[in-house]
Amino acid sequence: MVYLMKFFTTSILFLIGNLLFAQVQIVAEQDQDRNLSLMAFNKSVIPYTIQIEFLKLENLESLEGRFVFAVAMTGKTNLIKLQSIYTNEKVGFQYNTKLYKGNYQAGDLPSPPYLVPVKEGKVISMRPLTVQLPENPKNSESHAYTGAGFFFEKPTIICAPRKGIISEIKMDGENASSGPSDFNSENFIEIYHQDGTFSRLTGLKANSAKVTVGETVFPGQEIAESSSAPNQETHHVKMVQSRWEMGDFGMTWVNFPVSVFTDQREVLSSETISGIESLHPRDIISMEMDKKELKKYAGK
Repeated sequence: MVYLMKFFTTSILFLIGNLLFAQVQIVAEQDQDRNLSLMAFNKSVIPYTIQIEFLKLENLESLEGRFVFAVAMTGKTNLIKLQSIYTNEKVGFQYNTKLYKGNYQAGDLPSPPYLVPVKEGKVISMRPLTVQLPENPKNSESHAYTGAGFFFEKPTIICAPRKGIISEIKMDGENASSGPSDFNSENFIEIYHQDGTFSRLTGLKANSAKVTVGETVFPGQEIAESSSAPNQETHHVKMVQSRWEMGDFGMTWVNFPVSVFTDQREVLSSETISGIESLHPRDIISMEMDKKELKKYAGK
């Protein structure tokens, strides 16, 4: 997230750039009636949600209120138009901005089941990964779900659990613990899905990525290799699903369990289960494909 503030007063046509992150820039443009349009230029491969808080408006009116949430798609997006009150008076505004990766408005889209994120035919066990909450440390219910761990006997190929865009890759670390994911030290590949959610596959073998940032991947597609650290009795990969949620106190980043398809049935990633086989059914692989992708996939 980024916190910025800008104030200006002008009476002529202008363009002003305001860097949120390197990948997103806000530009203000004034028309001949002194109305002010805010636009975003997003260089990233995924959308970003932008929160704008107007602290001061001079001869301008926001019809959407003081707080505005808008989604900056890849490329150029019109965020909001501020109406000029008096055409012969100068205009200006003071504002704060915050940036959240992903489209927070896409959460109503249906979510298909996720594949077990390993090579087809692999027998694995699954258990939820949790962290201890600071409140009531002796209470077993104070453990918060963070993701799912998939465990197997030998290193294997790691696969995409759903269709999405590769949004981030870190593959230069050597650490891989069996507990909750540590994104600062562990290798991971992040996938952004069309419903505004993210999947992170963590604990991967260093420099084993088979995909690049910006690439669209499909369920079951090979994306990396599991860690092959010596002296490990079992090997694993961790899968974490996250999204931004709008609450009473603003945006909150949450992890959540998902439905995982196995050889037996669909199970929640918050369950503990063993002896299940990873399967990649064609109907699940094709579930989120568009017509062009379906035609290409049908020819394989």
